[in-house]
Amino acid sequence: MGLFDFFKSKKDTPDTSAQNNLQDNDQHTLKHEMQITDKDLKADEETVDRIVEKMVEEDPFKNFYSDKTKDDMTPLSKQTYKYENITTVNVDFVNKDKGKTLVKVEGITLGFLPEETALTLQSYQDKYLLTAFVYVTGGPYMAYDTSKETVIEDEVPFGLDIFVQFT
Repeated sequence: MGLFDFFKSKKDTPDTSAQNNLQDNDQHTLKHEMQITDKDLKADEETVDRIVEKMVEEDPFKNFYSDKTKDDMTPLSKQTYKYENITTVNVDFVNKDKGKTLVKVEGITLGFLPEETALTLQSYQDKYLLTAFVYVTGGPYMAYDTSKETVIEDEVPFGLDIFVQFT
């Protein structure tokens, strides 16, 4: 086999690397995403509080108030929640029937998805990889009160935002 024949035979072999890269990229492409809140699940405040307590307990970083102190707050500072950086991926979607999906966070039952949302989740869950994150909303916060020229601390009821992605 001559040098020319060597290059010719290489040319005849199809290059599948581009095709493999396309398939790999396709596996990491976002197919669908949705956001669900504790209110969508009609969760009671006591259940949400228990879940938040468990999330805070298990969070390894405990980055409260985004590491801000009262001294860091200025008239230009935005309201900062104590637990705004607390998250978990410990979310389970348990399909009971078609259109009926139970949501558990940190092993605690939060409630059932609305039927339309459950059907959407179930249809994607059969085909794609599900990733979900839960973020704490509400709770204790600090804010700079420009009228009093001081930092105030207050709180509002806790909430949970669940972000779901399929890839």
